[in-house]
Amino acid sequence: MYGAVAAAVAIALLVAAVYTPVVGHEFVSLDDSLYFTANPNLDGHLGIDDWIGAFRPYAANWSPVTSLSIAIDNALYGIDPSGPLVTNALLHALASVLLFFALRALGLDAAVSAFVAAAFAIHPLHVESVAWAASRKDVLSGVGFCAALFAYTRYREQPSAGRYAALLAAAAFALLAKPAAVTLPFALLLFDYWPLRRPRSEARAALFEKLPIFALAAFVSAMTVASQTSAGAAESVRLPIAYRVLNAGRAYAAYALDAVWPSGLAVFYPYHPDELLGAAAIASCATIAIASALAVWFAAAKPHLFVGWFWFLGTLVPMIGLVQVGSQARADRYMYLPLIGLALAVAVEASDLALRRPALRRAIGAAGIAAVVALAIAAHVQVGYWRDSTALFAHAVAVTSSNAVAHSALGNAYRERGDLARAEQEIAEALRIRPDSGDTRADLGLVKLDQGEIGAARAELARALASGADAAKVHTALGLAAERSGDLATAIASYREALRANPERVEAANNLAFLLATARDPALRAPGEAIELAQRAARRKALDPAVLDTLAAAYASAGRYREAADTEASARAALADGASPLRGEIERNLARYRSLAGSAR
Repeated sequence: MYGAVAAAVAIALLVAAVYTPVVGHEFVSLDDSLYFTANPNLDGHLGIDDWIGAFRPYAANWSPVTSLSIAIDNALYGIDPSGPLVTNALLHALASVLLFFALRALGLDAAVSAFVAAAFAIHPLHVESVAWAASRKDVLSGVGFCAALFAYTRYREQPSAGRYAALLAAAAFALLAKPAAVTLPFALLLFDYWPLRRPRSEARAALFEKLPIFALAAFVSAMTVASQTSAGAAESVRLPIAYRVLNAGRAYAAYALDAVWPSGLAVFYPYHPDELLGAAAIASCATIAIASALAVWFAAAKPHLFVGWFWFLGTLVPMIGLVQVGSQARADRYMYLPLIGLALAVAVEASDLALRRPALRRAIGAAGIAAVVALAIAAHVQVGYWRDSTALFAHAVAVTSSNAVAHSALGNAYRERGDLARAEQEIAEALRIRPDSGDTRADLGLVKLDQGEIGAARAELARALASGADAAKVHTALGLAAERSGDLATAIASYREALRANPERVEAANNLAFLLATARDPALRAPGEAIELAQRAARRKALDPAVLDTLAAAYASAGRYREAADTEASARAALADGASPLRGEIERNLARYRSLAGSAR
């Protein structure tokens, strides 16, 4: 017992050693704002509305446990990225420890269980799931999945209603955190084959006892498909099925190679359809087919290879791209659970070799320790690339080729930092790779705008609109261009056009509200509409000090100075620590509104 506790503590300490740097990391531009800083469902408090709202689809997903978890984070930490990132690391450590105890409960050797759990804890492929705040669903689902494995072993030891209820609860937690956990019942069936070695006479009973989990999986799948379809996220028609099959084979091969030799990992791997008909893709598919055939052929003699290999293949099915969602060819985070199968196969095979060749036992043990240390070092390095958007996408550009998404994101990260020369260079490279991308051309227009090239910016934005760019984004940018040139009437018209294209475009609503509240020309001012627009923007970004500052200005324009002062005080409270131009402006506005509120009494 003490040995198991010591191993669990060691695994948790490994996670801490690898992921401690996330304490100083920033949110990154890839979805973190969607879930944390610009999530309209967050207001800094946890109430019954958060519990109910968690069961509504959000961002083309239906993940109630994840949504609730993020709401709890927001109530605890506000918009500080350290809290969510440390929480991710803690959840990952918990999943790793649960995996260790589940494998031990299955009767596997302590060294095998410890190696598999340690590899799970510190493998570089898992950095994306832990060091990326928006990937909370992975670590939450991992906790539920590994808890379900442990609960199932306990149930098989001594079947009872209570233990079965614990299994269902863990399964539901995993599924409601991330729909990819639909593979859980299949994973349990693999464990029935080995190491539980349930006889064939129990096959029907083994399947029957998992029917409630299958039903849960089917329900979650239906909800997910409905959410993605309504949001237009499914893109299964982008590539023909033959290409998707070839990409799946190539992805499987890449995942297997990365599990053994995790180098060149990136946040985004682009599709290169022209390569899918080449020899490399066909060879990858053939290799996966041959490996699968060998796993079946040797299943009786080496059941751990059969279970480990088909765990890897099976748990990746929901993310392998046969049903295409998104434009990535593969993603490191998709290996969060599948890696368990490969690590298990390798660990048991090494253990069997040590039993057959006692003289090699020390060498094999040393090799296992060396592998864990090497993986931990590599993962620690990989964590560093997630410190901010610039580092993340600069690394992606360095280790991939023709990656328009990474170049564009890096350009936008440079723009956020004010490095406009590098921003223009990266976005221009993205356009060279994908000249038909209207949204990227719109980004170039924004860079030109920040450089003060109003005419050049307008020209690029017009081309972007003709290329099918996000109309709301382009019209918002055109509004900025008109505003900076002093043409407020045109700016107002452009912002209205942006809101017609997308009524939820916060930047357009906020900018329009500010102009309607503060324009010197009385003909352009509309205090009532300004308040409505600013309130709409604040509902979407309740903790954004700039949005709250606009709402305060709108209240002031209508003579509602007490509400203006209270809102401006909230804007000041929402400011991040440190000096900023906005801080000084908010402080001046707050003093003015309080003075006006006092005079109005």
